[in-house]
Order: sequence, then C-alpha cells, then structure tokens
Amino acid sequence: MKKLNAVIFTLLAAVFILPVIATVALSFMVGGMPSMQGYADLLFDCFVFYPQFWNSVIYAAVITIVQLAVIIPCAFGFSQAQFKGKGALFVSYIVLMMMPLQVTILPNYIGLRDIGLIDTPLAIILPAIFSPFGVVVMHQYMKNIDSSIIEAARLETNSVVRIIITGVVPQIRVCIFAVVLFVFADCWNMVEQPMLFLKDDSLKTLSVFIANAGDFSGRVLFPAAVLFLIPVMILYMFFNEYLEKGLTLGELS
Repeated sequence: MKKLNAVIFTLLAAVFILPVIATVALSFMVGGMPSMQGYADLLFDCFVFYPQFWNSVIYAAVITIVQLAVIIPCAFGFSQAQFKGKGALFVSYIVLMMMPLQVTILPNYIGLRDIGLIDTPLAIILPAIFSPFGVVVMHQYMKNIDSSIIEAARLETNSVVRIIITGVVPQIRVCIFAVVLFVFADCWNMVEQPMLFLKDDSLKTLSVFIANAGDFSGRVLFPAAVLFLIPVMILYMFFNEYLEKGLTLGELS
C-alpha cells in the first residue's frame, strides 16, 4: 500500500510540476530555438514590468504584515474570550472564508468607490487585510496552546498586547510562518482586484501584466511567468519546514 501511495503521489506531483518545467523551458525558446531574447525584451524593452513587479511585492508584503497584526488578536479573542454570540460570529467567519471571490468583490468595489479609494493602493490593501482565512486557521492552532503560560503572563501584566507577544506568539510561531506563506501567495496571485479596483497602469500588479500579455510581445509572456514564480518559491524554500509542521499540527487539532 505504501508503494502504491508513493507511485500515486509521485504521478500527481509530476502532473503539477510539468507546467512549471514547460514554462521555464519555453521562456528560453524563441521561434523554436534556444534564446535569451524573451528576457531581453522583457527587462530592457518592457518597462511597465518593473513598477508592476514591485507593486506586487509591496502589496503582498504590506498585506501580509498588517494582516498578521489583525489575525493574531482576533484568533486570540475567539479562543480565550467569552462573550455572547461568539459561536455565531465565528461561523460567519467560516462562511465568509468559503464564499467565492466573485460574491464579495462587488460589495468591496461599491464600498471602496463610496469612500473614494478606487484607483489607489488602499483599494488593494484594505479589503485584503480583513480576510477571514487567517483568523480561522490561527484559531484552530490556538486551541492547543498551553493556557498555563497565558495565565502566568497575566500575572505579570494586564496588557493584552504583552500577553499575546510573550505568552501566545512563541507557542504559535510555526503556525505564523505557515499563515505568512499562504497569505503572501494569495496576495501575490491577486488578479481580479487590481484589474477592477485600479485604472492607473503604474499601480497595477505583475499578475495583471501576465493576464494582459496579449498587449505585449509574445516573447515576454513566459519570462514574465518565470519571474512571477520566483518570490513565492523563495518563500517556500525558507518556510517549507514550518509549513510541514504547521500542516501536521493542523491535522492534529
């Protein structure tokens, strides 16, 4: 059975990795011949690539950092606080997390339009900060933390912030790294939001550049796709151990 599982998972991994290998290979081909011309066209002739690449980096980094500052206290509140309607409120978080993006994007657009944030960086950053996914995941991990450490922290201080920093964060460090990877990858891959909420090309992201690759030379598509993969792959290389531990702890919880 173990050998059969190994064969099945190897085949599944090959199915997922083949498009990546093909993309990398095609990025070095022009007219059926090996060439670096696609990268030259992208890096030296397609200057809109640079601001959109760095926009993707900035948006994803800011959203990830600020979202953590929101996720951890919210998850701590759900796991430790006692108040009426907590169960119903948490269920609403789960329902929102399960909703497809297309359901929430119109209300987000209307709200951003009414407060004058359309075509600004905040149109991308603000809605993403309050995504329910991280709260739900972090809450599941906080079910297993040692409450005695939190009680000891409460004897030292009445500050909730200090209790979270000294008593909670060290216990959920693995979960934090796993959530960082998921949130960053999700923000990095955003397409609909920058396409709908931003009109200025200088504010758009690399995912929009790839989605609109037909507007540019065909030789730049695959090189741009390869460069698009690199930041998430780097994060995975650094955090894959934490991700594996986090997934294991998630299964145990």
